[in-house]
Amino acid sequence: MNNNNFMKHNSQVFVLPLEHIQIHPQVLSISKPKKMDHIEYTMEKYKQLMPVLGNLVDGTFYITDGVLRYEVAKKLGMPTLKCLDASTTDKDVIRVRMTSNQRSKMSYMEMATYAEHTLGVIGKSQGKKRKSWLGMEAIEDDDNFGLAGKDLYELTCHLLDLPIKASSLRKLMAVKWFEDENPGNNFGIMSGLEEGNYKIDKAYQLVVDFNFKKNEGYTEIDLYPIKTENYEVIHGSIEDITLPENMEIDVIFTSPVYYKLRRYGDDPNEMGWEKTPQLYAERLVDSLMTPYNRLKETGSMFVNLGETYDKGRCLAVIEHVVIEMVKRGMFYVDRIIWKKDANKPISNQNHRFQPSYEVVLHFAKSKNYYFDRFRVKKDDIDYKISRGCKDYGWDGVNYFVPNFYKQLRTVLSENELHDIVTVQTNSSRIKHVVGEHHHPATFSQMLPAIFLSTFCPKPTVDYKPLVFDPFLGGASCGRTALMMGYRFSGVELYEKNVETSKRILAESLKEFEPRALNQIEAEMVYELVA
Repeated sequence: MNNNNFMKHNSQVFVLPLEHIQIHPQVLSISKPKKMDHIEYTMEKYKQLMPVLGNLVDGTFYITDGVLRYEVAKKLGMPTLKCLDASTTDKDVIRVRMTSNQRSKMSYMEMATYAEHTLGVIGKSQGKKRKSWLGMEAIEDDDNFGLAGKDLYELTCHLLDLPIKASSLRKLMAVKWFEDENPGNNFGIMSGLEEGNYKIDKAYQLVVDFNFKKNEGYTEIDLYPIKTENYEVIHGSIEDITLPENMEIDVIFTSPVYYKLRRYGDDPNEMGWEKTPQLYAERLVDSLMTPYNRLKETGSMFVNLGETYDKGRCLAVIEHVVIEMVKRGMFYVDRIIWKKDANKPISNQNHRFQPSYEVVLHFAKSKNYYFDRFRVKKDDIDYKISRGCKDYGWDGVNYFVPNFYKQLRTVLSENELHDIVTVQTNSSRIKHVVGEHHHPATFSQMLPAIFLSTFCPKPTVDYKPLVFDPFLGGASCGRTALMMGYRFSGVELYEKNVETSKRILAESLKEFEPRALNQIEAEMVYELVA
């Protein structure tokens, strides 16, 4: 049959009877049976939207891309197919097919933008139209993410070969359109998605929360940023997030959830309640591997843990964790005893000594971890910096160094790098403001200070080392890091703790006093390490 019996086909879509269509022999040789349910559903409901690609030769169209559509058309008894002549030479069929199917992983913004074009919803002033395409009048109603509008989004996911389901695409579009309709905002919901801070469901919930507050007649003003050049609070679970490829951590210091001691929030999958200590250890170490993989070769990781007892029996939780970490290839340096004289007393029914310590496990990325041995003079000094002080060039009003630095000097002078450190539990704890959630397990800011002073490089004008805490909690470690001049990044599961941490970190930056830090540094006497 002559080509002229059909419509002109140069770079145009034309329609051919099925009897004049075949699968290209080279494609047929590599084709395997595939599931056709989804494409059969969309073609039966919407007919064929995307043409098949191939070569038209002497009246026969040889498919090079679109085999499933061809097979479905035959199954459904469709008389014709839309075709597009690609004019590919026989020797290039496989190469073109291979390269045309090479795709990089799409970003969320790419998915949303392509879907927007596919849905035909373009522009920034089509709120009503967008809501009608979403299949609802108010995106706050999560029940609407059911049958309404479902077919359009399933079709879009299929046509674009998106790696998400139709329900997730609809929520993603709600997030994109929310940001489109609030230009110049600093919500950063879509960027948080891209950075792996949370998943689509959480991003959509943030939009829902905002619209709820807006409809109620008030909008919460965020006084404390979640990210600055000196710190970042990542809202999510360390088990789910992806840290940036270029993140380089100098020190990890964390106090994770202890095994079966307390609930920290309402997440039913909260860590610490696994069936056995071994399962807890495996899950904890899985989580710690995320930041550990971003640790510099000179970096160290410190994990503060307490033991758990059940009916008079020690569960050896700490030993389970140590063995699991060693099995994963972590470089085990030391077990430091944190002596706590102010521990809560135990019942007389427990026949064991009064608890007075926890441990800090020290692991490193390699044997070349950073270490600076020092001792601090114990002489008492006056930390008041007065008006016109020549030593510091201070010409403002009388200035008193924050208590943090007084406590820091005291702790460093009392703990001359022994493997038993003494920091009282109630010393320099985080102070909460009225109405703020009280974290049930904060610890002294001075505990991480001992390890940062010794195992983290000193900040310079050109470089501020990064301290990381995968279980942020009340931001005790973060405050210490910022007050000592470091950068800080932390991950926190519960939003109530995120809000507290944002305030604490923002206020810590305001309190940071480099002159007091320099004064302590000047009193350190460093010792050579073999």
